[in-house]
This record gives sequence, C-alpha cells and structure tokens, in this order.
Amino acid sequence: MKLRHFKNKAIAILTIFAIVFGWIGAFGISNTHADEAPNTSMFVSPMIQKIILTPGETYKGVITVSNNANAQADLKYAVEIGSYSISPDGNSKDDYGVTDVTKVTEYNMMKEWISVDKTSGVVAPNGSDAINFSIKVPNNAPAGSQYATILVSKENDQSSDEKKGASISNKYQLASVIYANVAGETVEKGSITENNIPTFLTNNKLEATSMVRNEGNVYTDATYTLQVWPLNSNEEICTNEEKTETSMILPNTERYHVQTCDLPMVGMFKVKQVVKIFGEESVLEKTVLVCPVWLMILVLIIIIAIIVAVAVTIKKHKKSVDTD
Repeated sequence: MKLRHFKNKAIAILTIFAIVFGWIGAFGISNTHADEAPNTSMFVSPMIQKIILTPGETYKGVITVSNNANAQADLKYAVEIGSYSISPDGNSKDDYGVTDVTKVTEYNMMKEWISVDKTSGVVAPNGSDAINFSIKVPNNAPAGSQYATILVSKENDQSSDEKKGASISNKYQLASVIYANVAGETVEKGSITENNIPTFLTNNKLEATSMVRNEGNVYTDATYTLQVWPLNSNEEICTNEEKTETSMILPNTERYHVQTCDLPMVGMFKVKQVVKIFGEESVLEKTVLVCPVWLMILVLIIIIAIIVAVAVTIKKHKKSVDTD
C-alpha cells in the first residue's frame, strides 16, 4: 500500500510540472526566436551639450540619430523632451547620484523652453537623420544652471511565435543631455570636503581620493592633478599636469573622485594631489610607503630569527660564565 501511495504522489507531482511548463510555453514566457525583427543599431550624438543661454533670446542646436552600417533594416524612432536631475542624496564613494529624467526641480525648467522640428523619423542602414531643436529662453529666466534631455526612442522591436502565442516587446532609449548656464546673477562657490592620500599600501595600486561640493547656482568642472616621485628622485612616476582630470559638478551636489597610479612593488614615494573647484584649491603632499604582505612576513621572520639568535647567544654566554 505504501509503495502504491508513493507512486500516486509522484505521478501527481509530475502532472503538476507538466501543466505548469505547458502553460509557460503557451503564454510565451520561454525564449522565442521565430520571426525576430531585423537588426537595427541606434546612436545619438552629441550625448552631452554644454551651452550658455541669455534671457529673451533663442538658442538653436541639432542632434543626430544614426543607424549603424551593420544594421539590416530601417530604424524608426520617436523624439520627446525630458527633464534631468541628479539626486544630491544619491552620492557615495562609488556613484555620483541617480539620474532622473522625469523629476521637476528648479534646475530643469528648461524642459518647457525646448521645441523640436520633428517627433519621429526613419533612418536607413548606414544613414543618419538630424533633429533640430530650439530653446526659447524667457525674459524672466532665473540665472544659473538648467538641464534637460532630448530623448530618442527606438520603435519597439517585437519577437513573436504565432504557434506558441508568444509576444515580447523591447524599448531602447538614448538621451542627449543639455547642460545650460543662464546668464545673470550667478553664484560660483564650492568647497573641498575631502583630500586624501594613503600613507601605507600593501599593494602597488595608489588611490588618491577627494570630495568636492558645488554650493553655487551654476555647474562647473572640478579639476584634479596627481604627481608621484620616488623619495630620492625628481623623475616622475605618474603625472597628469598636462592633461588634468576633470569632473562636472552640478549645483547643490557633491562628487567623489579617485585618481590612481601604479607604483613599483616596493619603496617610498612622494605624492602630491591638487583639487580645485571655482576659486577653492586644496593641495596635499604625503610620503607613501609600499610594502607587500609577503615582504612584511619575511621581515618579521628575520626579526624573530635575530631575536631568537640573540637570546640563544645570551643564554649560551650566561651558561659559559656560570660554568667558569
């Protein structure tokens, strides 16, 4: 009886699995490959535009939508205007903040000032199409930064299998971000809240870090310079003096930045990091020791061996004296 009962339970479980997997197949949750849409490849340029606006005037610009030469079909796209903002609370040591193209703030009113000459278009393989836009700046536009996005969406690609009743839709969207500073009573103020160089490393990867904050009402680029020399030499191991690193900082946000340099595996080095934002500058100079773990263990073993040898020698000497 027990064996028959076990068989009945097993059959019931297998039946349930069969029904579930049959339902998944019927509704197309599984991957399908039949009747896939021809391949297209969309690019939008420029991805970033930095401009100056004047109240009462109209700015005219253009972005380009391209369909890659490897594409196999015409690209159908749609255009819309979006806002743009960076969450000031989203900043961490790994991320500048969460980008939002729907949130309305005092810095993305420009969305309402923009118009485009088309809301849709078609691009042949290896072709491109221009989208002309205008920004009509109100006479009473507030001075300082404004941001917006021109969003280009690739028409939904659909994969279907009529026999299985499956249908999958995908949406692909790119944005050209416009950063504008509106002329007027602007405030350029920033602070450097962190400038740090480690003193001791167990590997040869140097990371000099900093945190800057934009306390003004216009966006700006913070600049970062890193120089590294051996302790007893003026021949630079790393330097970016001729090509200073930059990062854009939006108003009322702060940004963490990391500069790196690959050092020799062992040694002592002079390191200098300079961080600037608006009129603020922070200069930090340090001596950095690089000593890998294996070398520390080796040195420790040698020290212990010396101590043991000295102790043994003293013990032998004392024993010799006592014998005499």
